[in-house]
Amino acid sequence: MPVSPALVTESTQIAARAAIGAALLAVAALIVLHAVRRDLDPGWHVISEYAVGAQGWIMGLCFAAFAAASLALGAALIGQLPTLTGRIGLACLIAAGVGLALAALFPMDPITTAPADASLSGRMHGVSFMIGVPGEILAVLLLSLALRARPDWAGAPLLPLTAVIWISLVVMAAGIMLASKGGMNGPGLLGWANRLLMIGYAAWIAVVAWPLARWS
Repeated sequence: MPVSPALVTESTQIAARAAIGAALLAVAALIVLHAVRRDLDPGWHVISEYAVGAQGWIMGLCFAAFAAASLALGAALIGQLPTLTGRIGLACLIAAGVGLALAALFPMDPITTAPADASLSGRMHGVSFMIGVPGEILAVLLLSLALRARPDWAGAPLLPLTAVIWISLVVMAAGIMLASKGGMNGPGLLGWANRLLMIGYAAWIAVVAWPLARWS
């Protein structure tokens, strides 16, 4: 059975272009944070820690842009996913957007805060992680599998980017285990893996949205 090309309407184009623009804004905000928050070693500190302090609004903007990119891509993909795998992936993408929006609204507590002293914002940030991260990793896998056979995404590096995102999550988990056992004496795996995961996610959004943006 032949696979039909994407059906692109004006609203699809607008949503796809918004997804790409928001993804670029998110990465730009993250780069700015590395310049203004030199007190945080990027090898050991996750990006959520940038939300604590006077420049925290930039991290809020970053998370909000990631949320907007996820939701805009979801809007662009409506009607493009006839398979069950694609529809489940789309639901996961929306969940990722919701989780990222919660992360923007509820900054984490300082890393030294004891669990018993966690604020509402800190607890909600934890909820955002539990929604957003599973949503991201499942969305990129399921949607990549659903789209890779479509003509508009032929040759697009969907599965390689998915592999980068999944491997980054595994390295993050390993970094957390190392930090819990030996403190910050080993290699800084946690922070860099966290950054690679988010940059990989932004790149994946742009790659998926690009054929639907129809710039010409």
